[in-house]
Amino acid sequence: MAEGKKGGCLRILGIIFLVLIGLVVVACVVGGGSSDKKDFSADSSSSSSTQTQSDSGTSTDDTPKYTVSNEAADTSGYYVKITGELTNNTDKDVNYIQVEYVLYDASGAQVGTAYATTTNLKAGGMWRYEAVSTKEPSEIASFELADVTGF
Repeated sequence: MAEGKKGGCLRILGIIFLVLIGLVVVACVVGGGSSDKKDFSADSSSSSSTQTQSDSGTSTDDTPKYTVSNEAADTSGYYVKITGELTNNTDKDVNYIQVEYVLYDASGAQVGTAYATTTNLKAGGMWRYEAVSTKEPSEIASFELADVTGF
């Protein structure tokens, strides 16, 4: 009986390992976005941008697979928070999706990242996200959408 449980555990660990490898491969293949840096000032923290990706699922015409919009930064608390909306423009449900931002200091040096993730985003669905970083807000001057990963 113990050997059956051991085999089941090993099988589950193997599946988890393969999923993690898949995540790494997808992240390496997809690459970064092409949006501009945005300052953390109140006047320039909201914008719209799009991020495309070549994974499964199709969209009509030349519509990007995912659209990121209504980005806004909040540095009023103890950590940096970037909010926005992501729309799945494909005809496929997305099992996992991640939004990644790069954070820069006043000199333009990269000093951190902010992430948001969700699961089970329906075809045509919209997700209101909150990407968070533990960097102190006083260290951050601007941010840039770096990547949208979905599969």
